[in-house]
This record gives sequence, structure tokens and C-alpha cells, in this order.
Amino acid sequence: MDVWQQLIFLLEGVPVTLSISLISFLIGIGVGLPLAFIRIYEKEVGFIVDAYEKVWRGIPEIVLMLLFFFGLGPFFPVPFGNAFFVACFVLGLRSGANQSQIFRGAIHGVGDEQMIAGTSVGLSKWRAIWHIMVPQVFTYSTPGLGSEYALLIKDSAYAYVLSGIYELMKLSTDLRAATNDVIVPYLLAALLYIMLTFPIAFTLDRWGNKRKKKIGLQ
Repeated sequence: MDVWQQLIFLLEGVPVTLSISLISFLIGIGVGLPLAFIRIYEKEVGFIVDAYEKVWRGIPEIVLMLLFFFGLGPFFPVPFGNAFFVACFVLGLRSGANQSQIFRGAIHGVGDEQMIAGTSVGLSKWRAIWHIMVPQVFTYSTPGLGSEYALLIKDSAYAYVLSGIYELMKLSTDLRAATNDVIVPYLLAALLYIMLTFPIAFTLDRWGNKRKKKIGLQ
């Protein structure tokens, strides 16, 4: 296979890589955003958030994937017998721990004055959070979220250890075995990862900075 044929072969794994990354990212938002607000506004249960973050940030993703897929999969084939689910599940919950930190910094960046203003006009604490804080927190955290999404694209490579999931890293490993070439397949994969991560992080960073200036957060 020449270089172009190898590249075309690897491109077949890009949609799977992006799917894993996007689903994991959305899971991370669903987990990380409420955890951040709970840590700040429900301090009496903040230790639960702290424990969650320490566990999910302290264990390597590859260990968690192997644990859930090969450890729990035989006993709970639905859902842990599904490699795609396990990859999204592990990366998503790990991302939730990371995003919790991103959102917490954004909440502090927005400031308590916004909450005080919301509650002073009759909103409950959680309604003020939803209607006033959340939109601004998302804008404020956009650069960090862009970096987190780029990190998820790279971390999706860990899914190659799971059977039956053909993302970019798995295909590059198969290509290396088929061609006995240990350089070109991985070099092409590395270039594709750069092409996938850099534009996303750069675009979100620029959009976030423009948005912050527009609404007066910068």
C-alpha cells in the first residue's frame, strides 16, 4: 500500500474517533456542570464532588476501560459488553471530572454579583443559576472546553485496547501489522490527530474570547 492508500484507510476511523469524542464531551458537560455548581453552592456535600474528581482523575483511562469491558462486560453484557459504550462511558465520566474544574473556574470568573442580582429580583438559587449563571459560565469556559474536547480526541486512542471498535488508533495498529511498517501508519495517525484537535481548540478559543467581549466578561 502506498501512502495515499494508507491515509484513505485511516480516514475510515475518523468518524468513530469523532463520535467517541463528541459523546464523551457531552457526557462530561452533563456531569461536570452540575458538579461545579454543587461544589460551590452546596458546600455541605462538596466532599462527594471532591471524591469523584479524585477517583476519576487519578485512575488512567486505559485501566478503567479494561476494568469495565473485560471485568464487568462478561457479567453485564448490556451495556459493558459494548466496546463503544465503554469507551464513551469512561472518557465521559473522566471528562466530567475535568470539566467540573473548568466550570468551577468559570463560575468564580463570572462572580457572585450575578447570583446576588438574580436572587434580589425574586429568583430561587437554582433558577438564578440556570437562567443567569449557566449561559455566562459556558461562555467564560469556552477556551477550557475547547482544550478538553481536543484532549478527548487524543484520549479516544485508548479505545484501541477494546475489541470491535475501529477508531483511528486501532486502524493504524492494524495497518502497521499488515504492512510491517512501524513508521508511516503511526506518523499518518499523528498528523490526523493534529488536524482534528488544533482547529477545534483554536476555533472555540477565538469564539469564546469574542463572546466574552460582547457580553462584557472581558
